[in-house]
Amino acid sequence: MYTPSKAKEALKELGGQVRLARKRRLWTIADLAKKMEVTAPTVMALEKGAPTVSVGVLVSALWLLGLEAELKSLAQPNDVEGVKLMNKRLPKKVRVSKRTLNNDF
Repeated sequence: MYTPSKAKEALKELGGQVRLARKRRLWTIADLAKKMEVTAPTVMALEKGAPTVSVGVLVSALWLLGLEAELKSLAQPNDVEGVKLMNKRLPKKVRVSKRTLNNDF
């Protein structure tokens, strides 16, 4: 599976945040794994930012750590590139025919 370098960096940062949240709660890897009903190696892979960890595992960890707001922020549409592409396709001028004006007003 190909994972772009920026995506790898983001996964590592996210895994680091999970690790930090776990440590702040004084939970061991085994504690979090038990709560998530996964193995300790899975939690370790999540914390390292392994791209092979499932989204379900990530969601479960964030929810258990009380970080579900992070999930909501991910779900918010913030498609900067899509908006740029859409704006490029906008016409230079918008012309309204007299016929349209008569029907609309």
